[in-house]
Amino acid sequence: MKEIYQAKILIRYRGKYLLLKKVRDIHPEHIGGWEVPGGKIKPNEDPVTASLREIKEETDLVCKIITELKSLKLEKNGIKTLTHVYLAEASTDDVKLSDEHSEHVWISYSKIDTLDNVIYRDLFKQYVQEAEKIK
Repeated sequence: MKEIYQAKILIRYRGKYLLLKKVRDIHPEHIGGWEVPGGKIKPNEDPVTASLREIKEETDLVCKIITELKSLKLEKNGIKTLTHVYLAEASTDDVKLSDEHSEHVWISYSKIDTLDNVIYRDLFKQYVQEAEKIK
C-alpha cells in the first residue's frame, strides 16, 4: 500500500477559513472539490516547514502557525495518507493562487454547508469547530 505524508493547514482570517478549488488530484473524484491548503512533506522536511512552504506556494499568503490540531489517518483507493493538521492565522486575505487551484473562498462555519463539493466536509467542519475554540 502506498503511503503519503502530508500537511494540511486550516487558515483563518477575521473569523473565516480558506478553501481552495482543486484542479488536479491523485483521487480523480476530488478534482473540482474544495479543500484546505497543504501537500506532501518532502524528505528531511518537518511538518511545520512543509506547511509554511505549501501555504506560500498555493496562496502566497504570509501566515503564522497557531497550533497543531489532531492529526489524521485515512485510507482510500489503496493509498494510506498520514496528515499533520495545523491552524494558521493569515495577515491578509489577499490570496494569489498557484496553478493547482482555480478558485478560493473565505468561509465562516455557518456557511460551510452552502458550498457544494467540499472534500471531507464533515472533517472540515470538525476542524473548524475545534479552531473556533482557539484564539
